[in-house]
This record gives sequence, C-alpha cells and structure tokens, in this order.
Amino acid sequence: MTRKISKVARQYVADKKIVLWGLFFEKLLRNLEACVVVTDDRGKIIFTNKKFSDFFNYTEDDVRNTDWIDTVIPEPKQKAVDKVFTKIRQKRLLARFDAPVMTASGINRFLCWTCIPVKEKDDIFYMFIGLEPKDHTRYDVRTYVVGTADKVRTYKKIVDLLFNASMVSEPDTAVHAARVMLFAVMLAKRLKLSKARIEKLKSAALLHDLGKLLVDEKILYKKGRLSEKEFDQIRMHPSWGSNAVRFVYFLQDIIPIMICHHENYDGSGYPKGIKGNAIPLEARILSIADVFEALTADRPYRKGFSPEEAIKIMTMEKGIKFDPKLVDIFFHMIKGGRILKEYF
Repeated sequence: MTRKISKVARQYVADKKIVLWGLFFEKLLRNLEACVVVTDDRGKIIFTNKKFSDFFNYTEDDVRNTDWIDTVIPEPKQKAVDKVFTKIRQKRLLARFDAPVMTASGINRFLCWTCIPVKEKDDIFYMFIGLEPKDHTRYDVRTYVVGTADKVRTYKKIVDLLFNASMVSEPDTAVHAARVMLFAVMLAKRLKLSKARIEKLKSAALLHDLGKLLVDEKILYKKGRLSEKEFDQIRMHPSWGSNAVRFVYFLQDIIPIMICHHENYDGSGYPKGIKGNAIPLEARILSIADVFEALTADRPYRKGFSPEEAIKIMTMEKGIKFDPKLVDIFFHMIKGGRILKEYF
C-alpha cells in the first residue's frame, strides 16, 4: 500500500504496531473540522490534527509526548480539568466537558470537548474532539457523562464529522456514500423500518466505504481490469472500514451493516460468505442502494447508465446478489417515478 501517515502517527504505529489505527489517524482525524487530540492512558499526546495545529498554533512535533492538560489548559483551570480527566479514566464512558484553553500565542479561548475512550487490544486511548461553542462567555469547567438523549445528538455529530472528513480525503467516495444513503433510506421507509433502525442505516450508508480510504489509490482509480491480487485489496474495504469504526464504541451497532454490504444473497459475496436472511436486513438494503448508485453515476472510465438500464442489469442479479423481494420493491419505487423525479 502507498498510503503515507504523519511522522507522529507513523512512529506510534511503529511502536505499537496498530496499523489501522494509525491510518485512521491520518485519513480521517487529520481532516476533521474540529480540534482533535489523542492521548495515551497517562494523558500524553500521541496525535493532533490539522485543525488543532491551526487553532492552537502548535505543530505535532511541538506537543508530542507532552501532557495535554499542561499544553492547552491555562494554569488556573488545570486542576479542575485534571479531575475531569481522572473521572473519565476511571469510568471510561463517553463524556463531555467545557473548558477554557490557551493557544501557543497566549490567547485564551474556549472549547466544548467530547471525550471518547478508545480500546485497542490492551491499550487505552482517549480521543478528545473540541468544538467552539456559540456562547463564548463561559469559562467554568463543567463535565457530564453523555446521557441517552444527548447521546443521539453526539452520535449524529460524530458521524457527520467523520463523513465530512472522508469528503476531504476522498470526495468521489463521499459523494457516492451520500447518494447511497438517500436511496437506502427511501427503501427503508417503504419497508416501514423504525426511526431508530433508519438512523443506524443512515450512518452505516454514509460510512460504508470508509475502508476505501486505506485502499491504494492506484487500485481504487484504476481504469482497466483489476488483477486478482488487486481485487483482494478491494475486498478488504468492508473489514477495514468496520475496524476503523469500532474504535468509536458507540458506533459499533452499525458494524454488522457496514461489514456485510458486499455479501450476496446466494452466499457468493465477501468478506464472510453468508447468505439469505443471515445477512442483516439493513445490509441487504444497502447493497441494493450501493449498486444502483454505482451503476447510474458517471465514472472516469464510463458514463453512468440510465435508471432503466440499471434495472435491467440488476434484474440479472436478482436472487444472486440481491434479496429478490427487496429489489422488486426498489424497482417498483424507481418505476413509480419518485426516485427519477428527485435524483435524476
């Protein structure tokens, strides 16, 4: 693979041999439109992203292996923030807290932090995502564990941040994911899935090709036929994407959808080779939406097929790649004109 990761992430990966985590650093967190700090269990900084550097006027080399509280929290508030961090480490729960911060230039600002404990094998990390609040007048350190109601808002915010970061890294893949999400949700609503299941499907659809960020660009954008070795790497993207998402523990319920979106109804798909109703319903929906969008979108090597042509092509895979009942319902929706009017 030809992907390059930053010196800080590369050194950490060399030390810990956590390749996927290192690549996740570079391809997603680096482009997140929020200040990101990742620390080890002692609070020592192992990664910061571009937004952090711009906001605080520090480079990664400036802050690597420093205590994150000493680095960004003004001295009068360091004890209060240290108490917050101690609670987070003790309970290892998703938590949010507000805190004043100080840039390298000595300018006081304020960030609302979301802290996500991350477990990889025997190692514990803490991913802090900082956003400026609309109200810039608060300077008290406040903390709370994210409750059920706020967890939904936090969940959506993190998914949006990850998707927007993928848009920067691979815009074509992200545009594809956004359209797939729309088609998948339309089918899910026709099937009268619950609101909660539809929200999970939305998130899975937006992030379903996250693993392609780790595929060699020469393979991802190759115009000719892929060799078997090259296709083996493509086949890894559902697993790679799922492995990236599992670091964010409250996104783990979308993993079965993401990892199964290339499973075929007859069992000939990948990566597990499962078939029929053993494939999660949401993954069967996502598979239909994924292929329909891919067929109807323009590609560097061909112009997109018309919806009618896509139906003919997909009909040949009915009962093979696609759940026959679901794909019939989807075709009926297309022929009914709703999708044609809204998206073509």
